[in-house]
Amino acid sequence: MSNEQQNFKNNIKKDIKTHLNTNYDTDEQSNSFRNQSDEEQLDVNDKENIRFEDTEREVNEKANRKQIDKPLKIFGIICIAVFIIAITLSGTSKVDTSESAQNALKNGASTTVSAGTILLSKDENAGPKDYTITHKSDEEDTKIWVWDYAAEDGDYVQVLVNGAPIGDAFMIKHKPKEISVSSVGKVQIKGIKDGGGGITYAVRYDINETSYFNGTPEGESNTYTLTNK
Repeated sequence: MSNEQQNFKNNIKKDIKTHLNTNYDTDEQSNSFRNQSDEEQLDVNDKENIRFEDTEREVNEKANRKQIDKPLKIFGIICIAVFIIAITLSGTSKVDTSESAQNALKNGASTTVSAGTILLSKDENAGPKDYTITHKSDEEDTKIWVWDYAAEDGDYVQVLVNGAPIGDAFMIKHKPKEISVSSVGKVQIKGIKDGGGGITYAVRYDINETSYFNGTPEGESNTYTLTNK
């Protein structure tokens, strides 16, 4: 074989090897690109799946919170409604229209009507009366309760024992005011201010368990004489 033939043969082998190497590199690059694309696509899909799962989780959590919050909101609304009703009812005292209450209003005194009983929805002029209370108690002091048995309209009274004031004047209300007085002597309830319609009040003595329904003009008083026998 001549030198020219040998060179030609070597060149052909070289070309074939170069071509094979080029194809291998191309295939390797193609495979690398394909793998990279697949990996990128997987990353995108994974991110989308994670984002979807997070969104679904948030929706479920919000739904669960609503299910929990709804009964609490309803309970809160009920509590507010009950509170408003209670306040409304507490500001309105019920008038006792029973037979014993009617008799107490007619007679001006009662042993069956308790302290704080309301007999009238509005004031009516009551004729002032004085009472003598006889008892057998050996106690030096006794309790009395003073309240407004008609409308709370700003009437003021003051309690005196044997001419001496027991505390300051006060507005009589439906809620009885408790005061301690001497069990022997004169207890006076003096009218200080007429809120309108006359000063009407009730007083219950613990010593004889009797309630008195009375009235007094401004500046005048009713006397309850307590004696021990």
